[in-house]
Parts: sequence; structure tokens; C-alpha cells
Amino acid sequence: MDQAAFPVVSEPGSVSSFQGSVFGGHAPVVDAHVFLVEATWTGYSVGVKSLLSANVNQTGTYGTVSTYPVTEDLTAGSPTKGFYYVTTDLNGLFNVTGDYSCDKGFPVYAYATGGAPSATTTINITGVSYTVTGSTYTYTFTASNLLYAGQNVQFSSSSLGGQYASLNLTTQTVLATPTSTSFQISTSIAPATGGDTQTGYATSVGPINPVISNMAMLGICPGNGNFTTPVHFIYMNEVSTVAMAYAMAGFSTDSLHMGSSAANETGLQNAAYNAANLYNIQLFAQTANTTTVNGSGTVPQAELHTLANILANCVDSANTATTASPSCTSLFAAAPNSSGAQPTDTATAAINIAHNPGAHITDLFKLASGAVPFTPQLSAAPKDFTVAITYTGIASPGGVAIDANGSAFIPTNSTSGYVTKIPATGALSASATAGSGFDSIAIDSGGNVFVAAQTSHAMYAYTNTLGAVTGSPFASTSGIGPTSVVVDSSANGNYVYLTGSNNSNQIIQRFPNTATATPTIGTPTTLTNNCLPHVNYLALDANDDLWASVGSANSVCRITNAGGSVFNDGGYSGPTNVAIDSGGNGWFGAGQQTNLFRVSPTGTSSPFGVINNVAQGGLASPSWVAIDGTNNVWVTNNGNSYALSEFASSGVAITSSTGYQSGNLSAPSFLAIDGSGNVWIPNSGSNSVTEIIGVASPTVTPLSVLKPGTLP
Repeated sequence: MDQAAFPVVSEPGSVSSFQGSVFGGHAPVVDAHVFLVEATWTGYSVGVKSLLSANVNQTGTYGTVSTYPVTEDLTAGSPTKGFYYVTTDLNGLFNVTGDYSCDKGFPVYAYATGGAPSATTTINITGVSYTVTGSTYTYTFTASNLLYAGQNVQFSSSSLGGQYASLNLTTQTVLATPTSTSFQISTSIAPATGGDTQTGYATSVGPINPVISNMAMLGICPGNGNFTTPVHFIYMNEVSTVAMAYAMAGFSTDSLHMGSSAANETGLQNAAYNAANLYNIQLFAQTANTTTVNGSGTVPQAELHTLANILANCVDSANTATTASPSCTSLFAAAPNSSGAQPTDTATAAINIAHNPGAHITDLFKLASGAVPFTPQLSAAPKDFTVAITYTGIASPGGVAIDANGSAFIPTNSTSGYVTKIPATGALSASATAGSGFDSIAIDSGGNVFVAAQTSHAMYAYTNTLGAVTGSPFASTSGIGPTSVVVDSSANGNYVYLTGSNNSNQIIQRFPNTATATPTIGTPTTLTNNCLPHVNYLALDANDDLWASVGSANSVCRITNAGGSVFNDGGYSGPTNVAIDSGGNGWFGAGQQTNLFRVSPTGTSSPFGVINNVAQGGLASPSWVAIDGTNNVWVTNNGNSYALSEFASSGVAITSSTGYQSGNLSAPSFLAIDGSGNVWIPNSGSNSVTEIIGVASPTVTPLSVLKPGTLP
């Protein structure tokens, strides 16, 4: 990814300075506390790790250094000391000039909390005196002012001279009720040595809004000099916060608990890349991107701005520690987590919205009103707040498969077939053109790609970089017209299975496969079973047994890896593919019945998706089913404006009657879920591929690993 768009922090153990600003809605956020933290892979949604040391910004231009009196769990362990932060000045600027270190490969982000969303009046000081009681110093300033008790005043780096210069770069709270000619503050800061300069100025700062919380993804912590472009200046605001909230949704429960397992460091890193695809932290305009970093995907800028404006409505309001504003109250009420608990800061509110993008749409959209700071924004409330990147120019896309690196592979189902690869960085590449009728696609443990070419009566094979594989294409048995290809687990030999809906011979071809970087594909053998004629789709479960959906017989069957029968169950009108969950159950839709079924490993069937003849979750002519890492069931539909439906493992609909429709879906027939929780959907009706960001749970890829329904 282009370093100008996705900067990185310094190498582990090194010192590197950077500056930035924190804006809330229309104005700088003054006296915000800015932390530098990293998400780790010590577990999903664990506390983040603080990176700033005691030496940070001791003499910097912007802000001051402080020790945050942490009592909550900000790290994976139990903190025993404060975590350091720098504060923003009257212009919302901060400066990190001291020591910090990060761990190679971990996503690092800046986190700003609290502060006042605007600065107001400059106060001219004509005299200063002080009294001391123990270690407490009470300063009295002679000044004409309109201050009130509890208001904050900030002294710039050069506002006071002499012994009172010790107050510079600090923010203080006005005591009691000030008079028209003076005000007082109380602090532990002693006067410095020097002359008695009694003139200067301070700036009154609006009341602190404690719920302000902004995030900005800096990048992946490098090592060994891999990156040469450091962070120079970052822009934090509600747009950067929304971008991070959605990209990292699969790894977060709130703004300070973010991480993955050690097995899914790739998924966590890829999520950080998507934050950069949505927002450029070094862009002066401080607006959402219109395209991904490499320009190949379209970003929904207006929707991201709408979400940012929803947060800004609370940030800009008169919300204080003692008096909640209607805007913040409304935001938190409309952005609960999945358990119903309301957030207490704006960044967590954004994460909750990303987790529940179909909830409280009307109430949330009302908050994006008035003189909004980010334009353009949506002109009307959407059906949902899913955020999707759209990749266009992919002709007649067929299936989709995800490799271990999080790259999506999409075959072109046209007269001149090829495969398009979309890596996490978004830089598209394509194979050479070949046969025709490319549709079903599978990936083995070595990252190699296999495509069923129905009208070419063959199977095409490619390396992970879409290079040619010796012997490809591999001819299918006469009459098969292959429509489905799947790959076995490495524990069972990495076999490639091929069959098709044209086949009346009741067979599946099984190709030996070395699954190496340049694989060797052997001569196929055949599996036979009387449930196999005219198979539309195949699937493999964790036992390496095969599930087949047969449209001509309206049936679903399961056979052993050796071809023996387990069950053959009929009565499903137009069955889709079968998706396997962690319990070994098979989930599939019945397109002509608009229903969803779960079949146990022994063949016991349970219907879902329809209650009292009313379809649930947006279900309408389902076309494809997939299972995410927490066993939720995802379904594409050819009805209901091509909605995407989500069901819990219990079969209860999570999506509303409209499903998710904000992803520009058009005649979707396949879907796949990656290790970052992104849902990938080819759109045969618009020659495009939709990537819905962070809406699902991270999922083990490729499917040939045969670990369904589990987090990586």
C-alpha cells in the first residue's frame, strides 16, 4: 500500500516524532488527551497496549505531557502505573517528540479522549498573585473576563513570563464564581524562578466534553527498516474514527479493547489496511476517501460523512461531566451494543453502529442534520449503515474464494474466462484469459486456485499469483459440464473434487494435488453414488465428507470421502449451496421456497427464515449461504432488492425485513467471508464485486482448511 496514504510508526525501540490535530465536528478539540496504542494478537477484543513513555513531548511545541491515572483495563494485563498522553493546544494540535516503541506487525493507532470542542475568548491578564497552602498554589489573575466557575483556561507556550511561566502549556479550571475583574485557579504547579512578570494572557476554553473519543489508524508497526516514510502529521476527527470503527469491528468491543488471536495476525493487519482505504490520515481536507488507496475500489464517501456527522452532533453539543446534552443522549440510546448496553464515548458508539448496522437507522440519521461539518452526506436515511467498497470492471463475476492472506479471487463467467485477484491492499491483478463458463472456485492449502469451467468441460488451475499450472486445463469426464469444485484438507491429501449439473453419471472426479507453490495435479479417480446426478454445488465438512445439492432432484445429500451414503434428503425446491457450521450441520437456502434450512450431520432437517408465512431477515429467493467465525449464517438473495440476510446460529433473523441493502448489490449469487470479517459478494448484474467492511465475524480461510464456524 502507498506509504503516503498509509504511514507507519517507527521501528521497535526507536524514536520518531510526529504531529497531528484533533478536530471535533467544526472546531479543534482543546485539551484532549492523545494516547498512542496498539492492537495486539493476545486475544480477540483484549485491552490495547499503551506505547508512549515518560519522556514523550517534554519540550514540544504543541501540548504537554501527563500521566493518565488509569484504573480501568487499558491493556491485556492489569496496569500498575499510569499511561502517558500528550494534550492538544488551543488549535487542537499535539506533538509526540519523545520515546515510544511498538511491536513489529501490530496495528498502531492514535486515540484521543475528552477535551473541549472549541476555544472562545482571549483574556488579557494585567496582574498575578498567589498564595500557598501546603503543596497547593492558588493564583489570582487580574483580568476583565466573562468566565464562570468550572470553566477551563489554557495558557499558551509564551503567554506568561517570569515566575508565572510555569503555568504555560497547561489547562486550568476556574474556581468558585469569578468577579468581573479577576479569577482564580488552584494547582500543584509552583511558581518558577525568575522575574515577577504579571502580564500575559489566557484563552477561555469551553467545558470539557468527556465523551469525545477519536481514533486514527497510523499503520502497521514496521521492523528491519521495511518502511522509509515516517508519520509526519495526522488528522484525527470523526471520519477517521468511523473508518477505524468499521475496519476493526471484527476485533473490537469498544475503543480501547481491540485485538485478535495469534493465529489471525493477517486478518488484524488487513483490517488496518481497510481503515486506510476509507480515510487518509495525512489528507489536509480531512474527508473520507472516494476511492481505495490504489484507486481500484469506490468508497462510499457520503455515507462515511453521514456517520461522522452523527458523531459530530454529540461532539459539538454542550455535553459536560455533569449535564448530558440531548444530542449525546440520543446518540448513545441509538447505538447500544449487541447486549443493549449504551456506549459512553463517541468512538465506541461508532463501533456499536458497525456491529449493528441495521438498527435505529431513523434515529441515527436525524442526528446528521443542521450545519454538518462533513460534506457531501446522504440526502435521505439509508436502509442500513453497512459500509461497502465496490470494485468495478470485473466482467460477469462468478464465485468468490478467499486465501490465507485475505485475498479474494473471482472468476469471470463469460466466453473468455479469467480470474481476478483482489488482495487486502486493493491492487487488482488478473490471470490470462482461457476457457469459458468460469464459475465455481476453490483454493488449496498452498494458495493455488481451481476453477470449474462448465462450457469448456474442464478445470483450470492457477498459482496464488495467477500463474499457469502445468497441465492446466484438466479435462473433465465427458458430459460433466463442471459447475462445482472444492478442495480437501491438507490432512486428507489436498484432493480437488469436480462435478457438474450436466452430469448424469453419478460421479465426482477426484484429482490428486500436491498443494505446493507450483502444484502437481495427478490423474483423477472417481467417486460414485446414486445421489450425485446433476449436482449443482459441493461442500466439504470437517470430517472431509462431501455434501451435494442437486437441483434436478430438489435434494441435498451427504456422502463419505470414500463415496458411501450418509443420507439423501429431498423436498427442497431449488437448493442453494450447503455451508457447514462448527457443529457439522449443513445450512442452505431453497430459492424457490424462500426458506432457510439446517440439516444435521445425520440428515435431520429444521426450517428457518419463515414465520407465519412471512419471510424473516430480508430472505427472498436465497442464492448462496456462508458461515462466519461465530456460526452466524449469511445469505445472498435474488429478491428484496438483492438484500443480504444474516441469521444467528439458532436460526433467528438478525437483519430486519429489508436485510442489508447499502452495498450496491446486483444479482449476487455467491459470497465469502475473510479473516477480517469482511463479506465479499460478486454482482453478476453490475460487473462488480462488493466488499462489506467488518460486518461479519473473522473467519478461517481458505475453506479447504475445514474449520467452519470458528474464529481464526
